[in-house]
Amino acid sequence: MEEKTPIYEVLLIGDSGNIKRNQPDELLDMMTNNLPVTHPSAVIFLGDNVYPIGLPDEKSKKRADAELVLNKHYEALKDYNGKVIFISGNHDWNKGKPDGFDYVIRQEKYLEKLFDQKNILLPANGCPGPKEININPQLTIVAINTQWWLQTGYRPIGQNQGCGVETEAEFFVKLAAILEKNKDKRVLVIGHYPIYSESLHGGKYTLQHHLFPLTIYKKSAFLPLPLVGSMLPIYRKYFGAKEDISHPNFRKLRTKLKAIFRKHNNLIYACGHEHNLQYIKKYENHYIVSGAASKSTYVLHGKYSKFGLAAKGFFKLKFYDDLSVKAEVLIVDENNPTGELVYETWIFDSTGHNNL
Repeated sequence: MEEKTPIYEVLLIGDSGNIKRNQPDELLDMMTNNLPVTHPSAVIFLGDNVYPIGLPDEKSKKRADAELVLNKHYEALKDYNGKVIFISGNHDWNKGKPDGFDYVIRQEKYLEKLFDQKNILLPANGCPGPKEININPQLTIVAINTQWWLQTGYRPIGQNQGCGVETEAEFFVKLAAILEKNKDKRVLVIGHYPIYSESLHGGKYTLQHHLFPLTIYKKSAFLPLPLVGSMLPIYRKYFGAKEDISHPNFRKLRTKLKAIFRKHNNLIYACGHEHNLQYIKKYENHYIVSGAASKSTYVLHGKYSKFGLAAKGFFKLKFYDDLSVKAEVLIVDENNPTGELVYETWIFDSTGHNNL
């Protein structure tokens, strides 16, 4: 297909909370060098914006470091005129601990002050969502808070807590209504956790993980535990740690989302959480994992995989007035400040067909 000028462009930056603190960060520099200047655009941070525990209170010894991370995000975008959106991940909620709500609200207020912009962390107030953002006649973005479904401790819901839904059931009803209303547009749904993944949190493990299971947590932990060692990857595949998509709490959300999404062939779901770059197409839906802003983790090739790579980088989506959509993957290249283009594909063509 002939290259043309997009009407809107989205950079998907996931898990950027572990960027370099006291020196230039190559991923943020590459992001800045890819910011569009001739057409409208957005930069979306897909959660885990501050490692390791989000934004502590001002009395904490970890506060200064957390502020530095968020400040570097701002410095990279201070001259950018497009839309900036953050969503929250498990690390932003103090890794899911009972006081996580306080952490994410502190981050929300800090980002609003830093960027001088309300509603920059979505869904606001720690609510589950869904939050609809009408970009233009061709594109709507919908933000959902996947961590809300896994969070222990306080989780806000209801109008009196500043949320748009009163119950979990109403969340799904509202999401379905938003997607139906936008059925003639392209819809980009953003959340932190993947629906499908060919990597760690998706329960996909290599032979090395069965022989040396501690390498799941630390790459250099080559303590051989054959047979017994298989218990850990098997457990995480079928039962799930709290950060895995097989965890019972997330499985509830995932099952509902898959059923709703399958009714809409105009939809892209983008997330982070996995520290790699993936594009999966299943049931006419498009699933993008773009969580490699700070580090990279292995990725396998599954039946529905179109692309997978363990490298620091991000996805870029280009939207056109004929409803076509192009995806590009850029990774850090020390010899090229704009990065190396390692993959590109038309997700939707100009006739509206789904994935050439």
